[in-house]
Amino acid sequence: MILFFLMTFMGTMGLCLLAYRFFGQQIQGLTLKLDDGRGYYLVCIMLITFFGSALSYYVGCTLGYDQNPAQASNLAAVIMLNTLAALGALTYGLMHFKEGERY
Repeated sequence: MILFFLMTFMGTMGLCLLAYRFFGQQIQGLTLKLDDGRGYYLVCIMLITFFGSALSYYVGCTLGYDQNPAQASNLAAVIMLNTLAALGALTYGLMHFKEGERY
C-alpha cells in the first residue's frame, strides 16, 4: 500500500510540476498574461486532481484494496492525500507566477 501511495503521489506531483513549468514559461515568454496563465493553471490542476483521483481509485480497486475494510480506508486516505498535494501545488504555483518584463 505504501508503494501504491508513493507511485500515485509522484505521478500527481510530476504532472503538477509539468503544468507549473509549462505555464510559467508561457507567462515569462509573454505568450500568456499573468491572470490568464493563473486561470489556465487552476483549471489544469483541477483536471489533474480529478483524473488522478479517479485513476488511483480505479487502480486501487483492480489491485483489490477495496475488498478489505482496513485497506479501503487506506485507499480513501491515498486519494485524499493526492488531492491535498495537488492543492498545495496549486497554491504554490498561483503565488509564485511572475510576469515577464517587456523592454
